[in-house]
Amino acid sequence: MSEVCEHIEKRSINFVVNAQQRYDPTRTTSLRNAFAAQLRKRFREVQGAINKAIVTNDCFGLTQSEGTRITTLQLSPPAPGAFAFTRSSDKVEAFMQWLREQIDKGLLEVRTIPQIGMAAEEPWTNLYIQDSYKRGVIRARYELDKAGFDVPTMDYTGGINASMSTPFHTDRVGLLYTRVFEDLKGITNAMAQQISRVLSQGIADGDNPRLLARKLNSVITGANLGDLGITDTLGRFIPARRRAEILARTEIIRAHHQATIQEYMNWGAEGVVVQAEWSTAGDERVCDICASMEGNVYTLDVIMNMIPLHPQCRCMALPYKIS
Repeated sequence: MSEVCEHIEKRSINFVVNAQQRYDPTRTTSLRNAFAAQLRKRFREVQGAINKAIVTNDCFGLTQSEGTRITTLQLSPPAPGAFAFTRSSDKVEAFMQWLREQIDKGLLEVRTIPQIGMAAEEPWTNLYIQDSYKRGVIRARYELDKAGFDVPTMDYTGGINASMSTPFHTDRVGLLYTRVFEDLKGITNAMAQQISRVLSQGIADGDNPRLLARKLNSVITGANLGDLGITDTLGRFIPARRRAEILARTEIIRAHHQATIQEYMNWGAEGVVVQAEWSTAGDERVCDICASMEGNVYTLDVIMNMIPLHPQCRCMALPYKIS
């Protein structure tokens, strides 16, 4: 009886493990969540700085109260009345200059990292892309071995750092770093333009500080958009924070996929003939387009830029051995 129970328990465990792997074939869910959470935290810092600038510090001089200046560890709200100019255009210009500085500090932070004999600068986003890329390289080697390809283990070839230092991987991950940072910069630029428009209209309408701060923060979060009447020129609006979270989740998959395919290609140069088989997450969230790709086999050149197929895609490419 105990043997039967043990057998059932093992089958149940295997079922759970397989289900989890199908749900997240790249096994990067925790990394995607961490990247998105870090972006939310940074957007909240910008929101907090806006609230302190407009409501607490009354930077536009819209009320008689001077308030109390509060600062955060990273961002620096302006002093009370700092933008209390006579002309509204001057108020908007000064505030937007300050806001862009806060965005650069918080959302587009470039860190100095120590290296041998020198210091280098890199965007904070590189940390997440590099982590995903490394996982993709390690996963590719594992899947090649699992599929019966004659490739050595990662440890045998010097470990993940040795693999990452090869020219092809170095070049590809560098392109991914640039892509993510520039796309995030594009999101923040669009956010700043929208905030500038909303701010100009709010001052013209005579909004009080709290309402004005609410409107500006709605551009970031999307909260109460209907009540505040904030839309784009087509009558729709995707808040900046949501766009950034989608970017984070999508680019983690892209980094993982391109690392995987590049590793397949690297061994192709060593005489290992590899093609790639499309694999979806296999759950009810898979879209019809991705579902139609399940099991399709492509050359590595073709599939390199196919995944992610759409924002927040979760697919990956497994090695396919030509018989």
